[in-house]
Amino acid sequence: MKSKVRLISGLKDWSRDYDRLIPKGTSAAKSMNGVIPKEMGLYIDDKGYFHTSGYVGVGWLKDYQGKSIVSPVTGEKAALMVVPRFSMNPWEMLVRVMNDPEYELYISGMNGALFEVYTEDELIPVPNTESGGELLAAISFVKECEKICKKHLRQAMAFKEENFNGKVVGNIQVAKHIKKNIIQAREDRIYCRYPVFTVDTLENRIMKAALLKAGRIFKQNGIAVRDIGRIYSYCENSLKAVRTTVISKSDFNRINISGFNSYYKGAMELAKTVFLGNGVNNLFGEENGEIKYVIPYSINMESLFEFYVRAILKEYLRKDSESRIVLDEYRMPQKNPLLTLKDSDQQAYLMNHYVPDIALIDQEGGENKYIAVFDVKYQNSMNSVYSETRRHNSHQLLFYTLLLNVTRCGFIFPKQKTGEGLESIEMYELNIQPGDAMDLSDREYTQWSAEFMPNSNNGLAERIMRYVKGLT
Repeated sequence: MKSKVRLISGLKDWSRDYDRLIPKGTSAAKSMNGVIPKEMGLYIDDKGYFHTSGYVGVGWLKDYQGKSIVSPVTGEKAALMVVPRFSMNPWEMLVRVMNDPEYELYISGMNGALFEVYTEDELIPVPNTESGGELLAAISFVKECEKICKKHLRQAMAFKEENFNGKVVGNIQVAKHIKKNIIQAREDRIYCRYPVFTVDTLENRIMKAALLKAGRIFKQNGIAVRDIGRIYSYCENSLKAVRTTVISKSDFNRINISGFNSYYKGAMELAKTVFLGNGVNNLFGEENGEIKYVIPYSINMESLFEFYVRAILKEYLRKDSESRIVLDEYRMPQKNPLLTLKDSDQQAYLMNHYVPDIALIDQEGGENKYIAVFDVKYQNSMNSVYSETRRHNSHQLLFYTLLLNVTRCGFIFPKQKTGEGLESIEMYELNIQPGDAMDLSDREYTQWSAEFMPNSNNGLAERIMRYVKGLT
């Protein structure tokens, strides 16, 4: 029997639940610094208001003991949907980021996950227009499939029969040899049966079927397979020796994901989720005209926004073969940060390293010279909520500008409203005071708005590069 569900919708990331839609007793962090993705990034303030943070997604609400929040009046289980407050498409952004060659570096350098799907949880009914869980499950599966294809496809022993010319391989199948060869006066042939190792196993057949289903999900949601083509094509080519078959629910009861095959567990769980479609506890459930059932998921929008901006800049520069400007390598504090001090002294009070989001390098004349630095912020530049972070962010950007010795710096924010013009930029000259280390060159601060529409993704990269080159 299906559980009755109350889906709380209408909340956006980084917002307060003024209408107190979220039930009391819901598990949440005590501050924004301790939020948990599976709790949809919720935290509670000292006045008892729930707040969302930088996560979007759909998830079940639970109490501090991990039990589902159920209305004592209606018996409905509570679920929460959080959507981006800016005009953007997380799925297209995620696909672009996953296709970035530095994707694995992005993930390894994060304190948490970029996105998570919760395959152990019950599916959640959402409006039929919401495709997030289905898409994220498909994207997650393709990525998990790629890991297995790169590591090792499971093989199993099978037997093959073949009519050989003048040689014996394996065992002679006497009855078939007589029927096919002796009676036909072809005594030069020998009918044999011999063992072979094959990747055409049940687990791999499930993966191939799920891969094809994921491709259809991308197409149905307006995401061309070519957008995730590098990963998808690699998986498709790796599984070309595996038969394409119809998968049933009983097939999942026969898979082997223990012992040496335990690395298949994640892929099998995601494959089952991809096949789930829109039915609760029904592998091939029918779609309802008003609702669909999706897997609970969460996405870290702040990290996704940063990686997306980096990905579109890199893609634009890669296509501009005549440009001498390149994007600095992705840096991580624990691996390859830029050093603040020439002699790294752990006793110095000044922090000893820094990692800018976007740093551009001019390679003219064979020399690498930093010429611009930008900090990516997933926030509204004019929102009073962020006034307390303005001081910290300003010091951070100017710190980068000083140590990289560049004349151009700026913040990159999400675009506030759909339909805003993108041609103009906000540019200001920094007020550098005179002194012994005075650099007479003008230093400029800029603010940029990143739009997330299919036809304008490269517009931001093009405008930034025109500005950096002095063409704007």
